[in-house]
Amino acid sequence: MKEILTNNRDETQKFAARVAALATAGLVIALNGDLGAGKTTFTQGFSRALGVTERVKSPTFNIMNTYHARLFPIYHFDAYRLEETGAQDQGFEDYVGTDGVTLIEWPQYMTELLPNNRLELIFTRGNDDDSRKIQINGVGSAVEIERQL
Repeated sequence: MKEILTNNRDETQKFAARVAALATAGLVIALNGDLGAGKTTFTQGFSRALGVTERVKSPTFNIMNTYHARLFPIYHFDAYRLEETGAQDQGFEDYVGTDGVTLIEWPQYMTELLPNNRLELIFTRGNDDDSRKIQINGVGSAVEIERQL
């Protein structure tokens, strides 16, 4: 498992752009971390790097937002509200790991839909409000992405 340290929001988004440069349709990225740890900041940088011009925000109430990038759609899930119900039988399997890239905040509430090939990122706050430690774990074929970061 690799670790990246970022000192501020811009560095987190630059790291996200590096990940975006390696992304292809079908990639699933599990974003783990507490509230305010940097998951949405990462998604904003990732999406911007792929040409999304609209505002990227956490889909807390919608559960999923779709953004249209240059090459494929980006499906951004916030599964926090699925803690009680889970993700089964809600149609989300039509998006996860399909024709776009899927980013899932709070993936522990969608475990039944997580594919065997995915990139897991664990965000932890650093010693100050702006710094973050990001652990990178490639699972299955996503190990190659981890190696390149």
